[in-house]
Amino acid sequence: MARGRVYLVGAGPGDPELMTLKAKRLLSEAEVVLFDRLLSQEMLNGLDGAELIDVGKTAGNHKMTQEEINQLLIDRAEEGKVVVRLKGGDPYLFGRGGEEALALLGRGIPFEVVPGVTSAIAVPELAGIPVTHRGMTSSLTIVTGHEEPGKDSPLDWSALARLNGTLVVLMGVSRLEKNVSALISGGRSPETPAAIVEKGGWPEQRMISGTLKNIASKAKDAGIEPPAILVVGEVVKLADQLAPKKMAIFRPDAQMKDSAELARDYGFQAICAPSISLVKKPLPDDLARRLMMADCVVFTSANGVDMALGNDAIRAGLKDKLIVSIGPKTRRALDKHSLTSEVPEEYSSKGLEILLRNRCKNVLFLRSAQGSRYLSDDLRLAGLTIDDIPLYEVTGSGDPRLDNLIRNACAVDIFAFTSSSTARCLVERACELGLEASLRAALEKAVVAVIGKPTATELERLGVRVDVMPEEFTFEALLQALRRWYQ
Repeated sequence: MARGRVYLVGAGPGDPELMTLKAKRLLSEAEVVLFDRLLSQEMLNGLDGAELIDVGKTAGNHKMTQEEINQLLIDRAEEGKVVVRLKGGDPYLFGRGGEEALALLGRGIPFEVVPGVTSAIAVPELAGIPVTHRGMTSSLTIVTGHEEPGKDSPLDWSALARLNGTLVVLMGVSRLEKNVSALISGGRSPETPAAIVEKGGWPEQRMISGTLKNIASKAKDAGIEPPAILVVGEVVKLADQLAPKKMAIFRPDAQMKDSAELARDYGFQAICAPSISLVKKPLPDDLARRLMMADCVVFTSANGVDMALGNDAIRAGLKDKLIVSIGPKTRRALDKHSLTSEVPEEYSSKGLEILLRNRCKNVLFLRSAQGSRYLSDDLRLAGLTIDDIPLYEVTGSGDPRLDNLIRNACAVDIFAFTSSSTARCLVERACELGLEASLRAALEKAVVAVIGKPTATELERLGVRVDVMPEEFTFEALLQALRRWYQ
């Protein structure tokens, strides 16, 4: 049998989209994939035909020794298989790819190295830190913060301290305090800017910044865990200007993809943390009669449109009615069902009153059970007869991404609330986790942005300050307002 071939492939710092085209192609062609711990599961999606072997390592917990990994590569290649050894970052930068290459060479097995985006440069970059910058530093030193025990030539931290450029320390969380102390003892100023970036390239990425004097204690207080990278040097200061603002979005999961993509288009780093789920409610027995009595039917959300128009009775009952949509997204949802609607110039009770004045008397709202009542109450005061049919119930999402967001709320720059229920369910879940105090501290520090008066009112009830509310109640208008806020 012909011998196989091994590819030592760098997967980059974590984000699947930062993999090279060659890496993705080789994965699709692989018969065997040996992969590390620090990789996104998305990188392995669609590889059902390949043998997937987890050889990941954590401190003090190796599923396989390096020698066993080397032997496994040799064994699979000698079976005639196409093997990909998928490694985080770059294979030859503290990835032990050189050891694997030498083992393969010793057995005469053909191999190829496929470079990856190294975390030593990419992770600081993603956190807003250029590792070199004209007028600040023109050199970069990359070291490991966790050396092999008994190494003949250990790192000379005193020599590193005397270097004036940027220092990047990989794999040094467990020895952070010792490494920082060694740099200070070697002559590096305790006031030198320093930052530690955790899970760079992942949705959970966060950065703690300070100085050499306090970065270890700050990292400990924040509960920083591997993988994390220490950056030391004046360039750390640039993160205040260059780091993308992290925006937490709490919309239902079905709406999250579009919202996150739009946020990224506006230059924000989206953190997807659905705080609510939508559960359909049974429709009332007298639905047909109530539809018949209405002169006008109002939809307040795209969710309501989609749920309502899945019902034949509602579709039939809308014939010859004046249909009103609150907001352009709701109107677009109706357009998809070939239903023409009118949108008030102002998404408020006043705007709706102006639109309906002298045109109808009986108004039917089709919306969530928790839909704001201020529209209904104000319209009643204007002399209109209002009816409400709740189409769906808003409940807490139970999404683990929300729990993770709450635990790491201090890393969020912007909390973006698109409805009163997203705010209420976030705070309720934080209370259940016993983390209400830390969430409120994060909200106080961050920018709080909302869509609509009901959402602002709910946050006020919850004791949370609102910073940004656009005049037009759409998510894109919210993003535009936030961009102006930061400019």
